[in-house]
Amino acid sequence: MNTSQFQPERPRIQAGIRCLRPACRLPTLIYFVTSALIESQAINTILKPALHSAAVWIVALSCGLIQASLHAQVETTSAGRPNIVFAFADDLGRYASIYSDPSRPSPNDVIHTPNFDQIAMAGVLFQNALVSVPSCTPSRAAIVSCRHFFRNGSHSQLHHPWVKGFPDPWDQVRGFPLILQDAGYHIGWSYKMHISEDRMGGSQRNYKAHGSRFNSFSQNAMKADDPEAEKAKLLDEVRLNFGDFLADRQPDQPFYYWFNPTNTHRAWIQGSGKKLWNIDPDDLLGKLPSFLPDNATVREDFADYLGEAQAFDAAVGVLREELIACGEWENTILVVSGDHGAPGFPRGKCNLYDFGVQVPLAIHWPKHLAAGRRIAAPVSLIDLGPTFLEAAGLEPTADMDGQSLITAMLPSTDTPASGLRQYAIVGRENHVDQARPGGLPYPMRAIRTSQYLYIINFAPDRWPVAEPPLSAPLAEDMKSRGGSASRRMDIDYGPTRDFFTEFEGSQSIAKEWELGFAKRPKFELYDVLQDPDQVNNLAHAGEFQELRQQLHTQLMSELQAGNDPRVIGGGTAFDAPPYAPGDPQRGVIVPPAE
Repeated sequence: MNTSQFQPERPRIQAGIRCLRPACRLPTLIYFVTSALIESQAINTILKPALHSAAVWIVALSCGLIQASLHAQVETTSAGRPNIVFAFADDLGRYASIYSDPSRPSPNDVIHTPNFDQIAMAGVLFQNALVSVPSCTPSRAAIVSCRHFFRNGSHSQLHHPWVKGFPDPWDQVRGFPLILQDAGYHIGWSYKMHISEDRMGGSQRNYKAHGSRFNSFSQNAMKADDPEAEKAKLLDEVRLNFGDFLADRQPDQPFYYWFNPTNTHRAWIQGSGKKLWNIDPDDLLGKLPSFLPDNATVREDFADYLGEAQAFDAAVGVLREELIACGEWENTILVVSGDHGAPGFPRGKCNLYDFGVQVPLAIHWPKHLAAGRRIAAPVSLIDLGPTFLEAAGLEPTADMDGQSLITAMLPSTDTPASGLRQYAIVGRENHVDQARPGGLPYPMRAIRTSQYLYIINFAPDRWPVAEPPLSAPLAEDMKSRGGSASRRMDIDYGPTRDFFTEFEGSQSIAKEWELGFAKRPKFELYDVLQDPDQVNNLAHAGEFQELRQQLHTQLMSELQAGNDPRVIGGGTAFDAPPYAPGDPQRGVIVPPAE
């Protein structure tokens, strides 16, 4: 199979040996040692061609004989047990060139993601995949637990804060990776984890011997004398770490590998999108969401973000190459997604609009899935664990909220959306606890259907991003909570945030500032088909009251059924210990009764 469209071919002897099936490693090592001797001065020039041919035949015959002897074992031990590789980018929203829509100009018209596109075209593409929560720790914990984020105790908020002495619901979570491990899977990860590592088998399952420089992709490539050569080195790091993981498994042992780079998380280098990936910021003119200023600063910032997304796509190509080289491609489920929306832009990360919770999702499993299928019904990333378990012939546990997507992806399923729930539940509590006085969260919950997004802001009196002015110094009570001299908010550092800080109060960006930073109404309702940027709130329009009531009832029923601490027991749990330090009586919120 020709993989040149995914990555340029380069010599990778070490990675090749690590990645080969166990049966082929020794013969291949013999080949490389023999080749080295052949090239040395110790071997007569006349003998070199004959010895080289002999080395090639040693590898070919040895691999063939050993693989043939293992064939029966492979048939019995590996049948029905696919490998799983989950490529999961930090802070990557729904950006891939295959999502480009001629009727709606967007950054997807500018980005180039050949690997994601190929995987989606040969597999299944999800048009409306959403995270459980637009914040790193709780999003990842929700995926591992296959539960709504609010059920995960200490792991329902960033950096899993918890007051000692209180029972933690997270302690009861086993998670799908350990279930796979119990069933004989070799599990491991590289780069970011951000949840308790024991849910992925402990620190010994972290494959990082070759470094983590890929996490700072643009930082490393931009300072190199030869950026293209440096890009290749960074991709080789991905290859070698994955190779170590593969080398650790037993012969023909199925595996689950979680690839978690953070290069798409800020801070990336200004101008890197154009220099490293030839993304012209001016190509984004007229393609940014309507709530962002369409100026040179924001366009360049977004172009740099897309550049990091393309670096991630190149890494996905490396994983694909190695799976093919190992002979495992045909028996591997490859999933590509992100943990939430764009960082450092208003209404992205930490927000429940599509810009914050919608992510790319493509699933590829050769000879099993309906190639080229597109699923428009909303799905949640908490559905991935049950999907993996079903593919492995295992049952989900009773405490999982996610549902398997397998049936919807099968060629035999004529109406793929019919078996899906048709909606997704999303929400958030605390992200950065220095964003508001007293460390209070900004509590939100929402339900997203194929056409509508309904949001409840449980504390509309609080500021969603930070108390203005944005340029204000850090308050004393925030300093006591570990804040730095630079103010932290529920929007990441970067040129776009700096622009809003500099021009705060200017009439030139009054509309964008209001949409991104102002206090919000208790209820928000958007028709996502007519209003894809979700800027026209229909919650109080008379003709939508019946619909709003239906969505409200459905959302509250789901939250109550899941014992969401925000809607049971007075709704104060997330504002007090054990979820947050401080006075247990502060921040009393009464759940909306409508």
